Amino acid sequence: MKIIYQSLGLVAVLALSTFLHSCNKIKDAISINIPDQTVTADFYITPQQVGTQQVATFQYGVNLDSLIKHENTSLGIGNIKSAKIKSVVLTLTNASGSDNFGAFSACEVGLSSSAKPDYTVIAGLTNNPDANQTSLDITVNNVELKDYFNSTYFTYKLSATTRRATTTTLQGKATIKFGVTAGL
Repeated sequence: MKIIYQSLGLVAVLALSTFLHSCNKIKDAISINIPDQTVTADFYITPQQVGTQQVATFQYGVNLDSLIKHENTSLGIGNIKSAKIKSVVLTLTNASGSDNFGAFSACEVGLSSSAKPDYTVIAGLTNNPDANQTSLDITVNNVELKDYFNSTYFTYKLSATTRRATTTTLQGKATIKFGVTAGL
């Protein structure tokens, strides 16, 4: 009789471990990719002296909880598994022959949020040519940002190394695309 109970106990343990492993697979399979979102924000770069400094900040608010719930009502902002920046494009609307992106030899874009106020660099350009440029497509860093995206309020910081002083307040538009994956 003791052998029967031990055998049944062993079968129960094996069945339970298989069942729990299957639950984790099901839980991992329940994940959704939110369609890529685009942030468009205006920014201004005041006249700059030669050197490396922060040249602009801009803020953006987005209700990620609503975006996630639109795709799956069972999920929300607390279910973000991954968040990454896909692209960063900066465009100047009032550039001139001498005051344009060619005045900057390098730049980087940082991100902070109300959930995580420490800036992290999300994109950078280290070898910008000295040419009359009104648009920059900045190389994106492949960093995980899910801790930043548990928020509805984001601040972007543009820092640059100025190779020659600018004299005009440059008006620009930042277009930033990001992707979010949410799941149980």
